[in-house]
Amino acid sequence: MKFKHRVIVFSSIGFGYGVLAGVLISALTSSAGYADGAYHICSKEFIDAVGNPMAALTLQMLATGLYGALCMGGSAIYSIESWGLLKCTLIHYFMCIVPYLIMGVLLRWYNAGNVSSLVIMLALMTAVYGIIWLVNFLSYRKELRKLNRQLNNLKKIEQN
Repeated sequence: MKFKHRVIVFSSIGFGYGVLAGVLISALTSSAGYADGAYHICSKEFIDAVGNPMAALTLQMLATGLYGALCMGGSAIYSIESWGLLKCTLIHYFMCIVPYLIMGVLLRWYNAGNVSSLVIMLALMTAVYGIIWLVNFLSYRKELRKLNRQLNNLKKIEQN
């Protein structure tokens, strides 16, 4: 698959995942944060800033969808063979973390003036990123080992 096509396909899938993850995460954190027994789909601060709950939800879904598209579409850089794994990982990490911090402030998920909340969110996002990266790495490594075994078996058959 060509690079541009890979970016488009991954971004399209990522948009949907971003919307879903954004709604779930916001609902869990907002509802738990207020402990009033109500189900909150956005932070109260964001709804107050926008002035309309439906508009706030729409803006949040658009932002998290674009974020998902950026992160998943950006993962296409791993297919650039001339780049090493470390370079791809660092570039992709910063492609994900910087917009996440900006989006979190804009959506009022946390307060930019509160350094401890920024550090906690950065640590959580880094942990999630690390887990996803590790799962993908182990999966690709397992597949590569399988392909290498099959290749070695074919070489043995050719030699006989």
